[in-house]
Amino acid sequence: MSSTAFASTRLGRFLHNSRRWVVLAMLLALHEALISEPGGAYQRIWLLIHFGLFLLWQPFFEGDREVERVALALLAAITGTILYFLPGWLIGAWICVLMGILGGKVFTAQAARRGRFYLVAFFYLASMMLLWTVPRLVLREPVIPEPIAAFATLLLPLSLVALVFLPFNPKDDDSRQVFDFFYAVLVFQLVVVLVLGSIALMRYTDGQYFTSAGLTVIGFGATLFVLAVFWGPREGFGGLRTYLSRYLMSVGMPFETWMRRVAELAEHEQDPQRFLGQALVLVGELPWIRGGRWKSADGEGEFGVESENVVRFGFHGLELAFHTEIALSPALFLHMRLLAQVVGEFYESKRREAEMRRNAYLKAVHETGARLTHDVKNLLQSLFALTSAAPGEGALDPAYANLLQRQLPQLTRRLQATLDQLRSPQVETRDTLRPARSWWADAGRRHGSGEVTFEGRLDGEVAVPANLFDAFLENCIDNARGKGGAEVRMKAMLTLAEGRAELAFENSGDAIPAGIAKTLFREPILAPDGEGFGIGLYQVARLAAQSGYAIELMHNDPGRVAFRLFPA
Repeated sequence: MSSTAFASTRLGRFLHNSRRWVVLAMLLALHEALISEPGGAYQRIWLLIHFGLFLLWQPFFEGDREVERVALALLAAITGTILYFLPGWLIGAWICVLMGILGGKVFTAQAARRGRFYLVAFFYLASMMLLWTVPRLVLREPVIPEPIAAFATLLLPLSLVALVFLPFNPKDDDSRQVFDFFYAVLVFQLVVVLVLGSIALMRYTDGQYFTSAGLTVIGFGATLFVLAVFWGPREGFGGLRTYLSRYLMSVGMPFETWMRRVAELAEHEQDPQRFLGQALVLVGELPWIRGGRWKSADGEGEFGVESENVVRFGFHGLELAFHTEIALSPALFLHMRLLAQVVGEFYESKRREAEMRRNAYLKAVHETGARLTHDVKNLLQSLFALTSAAPGEGALDPAYANLLQRQLPQLTRRLQATLDQLRSPQVETRDTLRPARSWWADAGRRHGSGEVTFEGRLDGEVAVPANLFDAFLENCIDNARGKGGAEVRMKAMLTLAEGRAELAFENSGDAIPAGIAKTLFREPILAPDGEGFGIGLYQVARLAAQSGYAIELMHNDPGRVAFRLFPA
């Protein structure tokens, strides 16, 4: 019959709902085994009954769980071996284990209502262990004082009568969660120390076991009382529990030191990427960390070396992977998760600070532009009057006059678009589309002094955003001029193919520093002299995104710096 079928029977339901009586019968069977003749048949029979009742009560597995055949055979072999040889010290060890299990149920916070029930059972086992089991079965004392023998064999079992009247709810006890393994091990160790201490102290009491047991209990109680006072004092310092909890929470590592170093780093380092790299270097100093890798929207990087053991975390779009020397225990895993979350929160705050700085700067730019609106308007009026008054033919050179008549209206339109953007910086204005060949011819004439070399690979015709291409070309020329003046060679290349237009610009100046190159198109660049920002390429990149284009730095080598404007 399976355990599930057995649980559905009347006997199975009775045992399931009457765990109080199972515990009482288990302890009474153990009592009869202890007072029986050591090594006799009755002792073996009562121990067999006791072990069977223990299996029905044990708090480790659910009662309706079917035991596997291998486990059942192993359990039968162990029980048979113990019952056959039946050494006294093994019975004492079993009582210590049973007291540890009861201790794991007594001292749990969830077991407040069951505490008194199991506390009585614990008191009975502790008394029988010291007064009867150790002297008779372990030390094999020939004579036990009559009062002690009468108390152990007759009066102690009467204490179990209290188990009948104490409150006990089988539903509260029918869960594995009410067993605390840590407390069970702690209680087991305390009981073993108490028993071994009583035996060891016999050396100083002329072999008198009960005298040494009394002294050991008194000393043990006094020690526990002092520890209890220092564990949670009412006034003064926080107690030993504060320091123990602090140690357990930090897993023995200098967490506070690490947090202080990260906080100091956050105060001095403003760049999010550099802060992230340096913070993870601090994480890499932990003894069990061999390396790691991170990835975010702004980039990625790594440190150290890889290993087979990897743990991964993610916070605010930041992906972290740590390679560890060993497989992390649950405590260390939670600790590493806390460290990763701290780094992720600091990194996100740095990103938000950078975004706020960019927004503040752009706001200042827009406010400054608004103040210039009136002056630009006057300039447009003057240029419009100049264009209207320009004669079709006159004393001017005909070629110059034609160029002037062609360029001034275009300049007027560009300034008008700038004025509209200054009035409403939040509104994205649509760029004017022009045939690429026409724009390329005008650009060559505007910069036809020989300073810039123009190369075209024109296959077909494409309409391009004229303002975007003009802004890209002029910004690249201005930046190249600032690097070396007339000594810098510049070349512009337009490629038309398969309905796409790409504009590339190359100069022979110095390479752009790596730190600036990473954020060249994402934010304004601080000028080398520390006064102001370089905003040209940043604004061109934003304009390109509005028009469906993108900008990239193709080459960044000394003597060859190349940019490319292409459809995204």
